Parts: sequence; structure tokens; C-alpha cells
Amino acid sequence: MNNWQVFLNDSGVVSDQLRSMSFGEIPIDYPALLNMATVTPLVHQGLVSIEGPDSARFLQGQLTCDVLQLNIGESMAGACCNAKGRMLTNFILYRVEEHHYLLQMHHSLVKLTIEHMTKYAVFFKAALSDATEQYLLLGLSAAVTTVPSPQIKPYAAHPHKDGRISLLIEENHAKEIWQSLSSVATPVGTEFWQLQDIVGGLGYVQAETTEMFIPQMLNLQSVDAISFKKGCYTGQEVVARMKYLGKLKRHMYRVFTTDRESPPLAGTPCYLPGGEQSIGNLVLAVRYEHGVEMLVVLTDEAANSQTLVIGDGQAATVTRQNLPYSID
Repeated sequence: MNNWQVFLNDSGVVSDQLRSMSFGEIPIDYPALLNMATVTPLVHQGLVSIEGPDSARFLQGQLTCDVLQLNIGESMAGACCNAKGRMLTNFILYRVEEHHYLLQMHHSLVKLTIEHMTKYAVFFKAALSDATEQYLLLGLSAAVTTVPSPQIKPYAAHPHKDGRISLLIEENHAKEIWQSLSSVATPVGTEFWQLQDIVGGLGYVQAETTEMFIPQMLNLQSVDAISFKKGCYTGQEVVARMKYLGKLKRHMYRVFTTDRESPPLAGTPCYLPGGEQSIGNLVLAVRYEHGVEMLVVLTDEAANSQTLVIGDGQAATVTRQNLPYSID
């Protein structure tokens, strides 16, 4: 347990597991919390550092976003694909210095991403490393209107499409910023932040789903995480074909069910009742009141069904919920 975790425990964390924590909130509290100012330690996410004089050119050939448009202090969403256009991971990209970038992603993919990208980095003056322990990540709900004072401002910040903000913080300022934010926002845990991801229609790849989805299956085109004007990058041909030929038949949808008490795991296959062929996979699921909220990649036919079989369980009645954007 590092100093930051010890500090959080002293600040009211009542559950501290590996990469997951809470401050005592439970699913029945979530509807009220969605309208409140909240702050979350993003302990389930990690960071990959890319540093060197060729970093921008290297990343431009690997990522779906247009890295060359990013100025120091700015950020953007994107994805890293294999040659078949399947995502190894999606992320927030920060440009923190002239030749230094950070990728924020699910912690389970940090090592895999470094191993994958290092195979291409050997041709560039760019070094990759795990920077998870060098920085801290905090998430602010859209209702937070007061941010840290200029004297203790975060290292970098990313505004999400749904109004939330992710803060990248140097460790030596972590306690000051936490104290500043927790005085104006209610501390909440990992599951509630993931609920906000679901409400905002922001799915992400985890170890269980790496190389499972094409970027458009997670609606990344709807949250400006794909540039269709930049040059070539690994997997670009497949991603572009899905846009210009319109052959993609699976998209990510938000659904709710009261027929499950516990959330299914990422990657869990879904079926139509009586069907034997998978019609989609679970992206993210959390408890909500007396049911489960989910982001699920489904075929267009399955998205209109009021019943789904998730995994090897019983058929569940599902209600399709609204997303804050249109699916192109």
C-alpha cells in the first residue's frame, strides 16, 4: 500500500480492494449522487508514458486520434488497434511536455500496451514505460464547479464529452488537491464513476475485451476519438472501411435490467432467447438501485429486443436507455 492509499484510507475509504474502492455509498444512493458534485480516485486506471524526440511521429502512426493536433497541456480520446482494426485499448492521451505524452487507460492493459507498442517504437527515438505510480488520477462529476486553486493546479486535465473532468496530478500535490476538492465535492468510489461512464456512453476496453471490438463498435466516432482525416495508422484501413462502406452491424448500447443482482463481467457473451450464436458482448456493468446498468455491444436486431440472455444465465428483461449522442 503506497502513501496515497494510506492517505485515502485515513480520509474515509471503507473498502479498498485491488484497483477498486468506495466511500460507503451503495447503489440505492446513486440516483441522488448523479445530481451532486462528486470526486473519485480513479484507482482502476493506469498510465503509459511515451517520451522522446520522435514520440509524436511514432504515436501518429499507431493511434486513431490526430496526435499532431495536440498542444502541450491538451488531451484527446483515442484508441490503439491491431492490424485487423481491433482495439487493444482505448484511452485519454495527454501531451504533458514537448516530447512527452501519457496514455490513461484501464490498468489491466498497461503492460500489454507497452509490449505491443514497443515492437513499433524500436524504429523511433521514443521510450515507453509504466507511469501509473508516478501520477495520480482523480475524476470530477459534471456538477463540480470549483476546481483547485492556481497554486495547486493539476498537472493536466481532460474534459469528457458528458461534462466530467479527469485530473492528472503529480504525486507531491495529491493530498493538497484532494483536500481542496473533497471540501466542495462528495468523495465516491470506483463503481459510481463507472456508472457515470455508462450514463455518458463512454465504454472502454479491459483485459477481457482487448482485440474484441473495432473502435466504432464502442461508438468512438461519436465522442471524437477517431480522426478520418489523418494519415495511415495501424488498423486504419479497417476503421475507414467501416465508415465509408457502412458495413458495421454492431454498436454499443446502454441497457438496464432488474433481473440481475450482480453485474456480469466484461466480455460476457449475449444471446437472444433460444439462440445459440452470440449477438454481442458486455463492455461494462455496475449495480444501480435494484438492478444493473450496462453498456453492451449488440447487433442492430438484438438492440431492439426486450429480452437478452447474458452469459449462461436466464433470459433477462432489459430496457434500452438513452445515450447522450447519436450513433453514426
